[in-house]
Amino acid sequence: MATENIRKAFRSFLSWTSRPDDKNSTDDSSKICWIFNLPSEILQTITDHLAVNDIISLSQTCQTFYTLTNNDSFWIHRVRSQFSPSTANLYILDLFEKPGNILTNDETRSSGFENIRVDGELDLAAINSVTHYNDEAIEKRHAKMYISKEDFLTHVQYLNYRKPKNILEIPLMKLMYFYLIDRKRTAAVNMSVIHRNDVYLIENSDKDSLTGRIIQLQSVCWLEITGRFDHDIMPGKYEAIWRMKCHATYVNMWGETEFSIVPSHGKMLIRKISENDFHHYAVEHGKNWFTVNMGEIIIYERSTVLIGIRNWSNGNWKSGISWDCIELKVTP
Repeated sequence: MATENIRKAFRSFLSWTSRPDDKNSTDDSSKICWIFNLPSEILQTITDHLAVNDIISLSQTCQTFYTLTNNDSFWIHRVRSQFSPSTANLYILDLFEKPGNILTNDETRSSGFENIRVDGELDLAAINSVTHYNDEAIEKRHAKMYISKEDFLTHVQYLNYRKPKNILEIPLMKLMYFYLIDRKRTAAVNMSVIHRNDVYLIENSDKDSLTGRIIQLQSVCWLEITGRFDHDIMPGKYEAIWRMKCHATYVNMWGETEFSIVPSHGKMLIRKISENDFHHYAVEHGKNWFTVNMGEIIIYERSTVLIGIRNWSNGNWKSGISWDCIELKVTP
């Protein structure tokens, strides 16, 4: 209730400051607002209760609020207040400290996939990941998560927000804050789907989809969906979350279905979901959308992140699942 009252008060203030001046007024004191006399630390604390859109509106009301909200310290405070200490320290300080890497010769390891394409892009990236980003290899070369400020400014992209044209004029920590709160999401319909047609794997619209259109599995014996995130992903730890639904209270997903997420410069994950797991999802969620946390990836350098869903270890026909999108969520 207190937070909502603060928001209402600020919106009232924004409305007041945006009114045209009363040309008939001779009282200059009417143009003076008491809030400008507050210390910047108090103003910062008040803005903690405002949504991002409110802060943007606030910054456009006058020079005082523009100055307050357009410096690194303002956004550093906001990162620290909304994220865990370890996450805040990583993205404010540690991420931009260049490591002293040691060159090593790492022994090539297999991808660990059950369903393998020898020359597939996903498979080659997985071999690179398990070879150079296993725990032993990371420790030997003292690898750490790193990106230069120049590389970050050049390559940062957003899903929910437009990348500003005057990016060099914007505080780095403001850009970082918006990266942290932005969605890292890509839709199943934007991926390569083997047997996508009017019979086996169908592209459909769905009113409850987060992306507008979905991939619906009608019936197929060879299941393969591969893709990538539209933009490079910055270093950090991310939970990978798939959004899917069952067509009925019973599905046929024989054997194990491999869900893989592979960064070009980081530690991949493979999550195998059994037919019993799918039956459990069907009973628990019915025909409603649900999410499955697949696990965590760790990215050490700016990376392309590849995605795969595969099940062709047996010839049984599979059916009854739809996929909406996969999302990466920043974790502590």
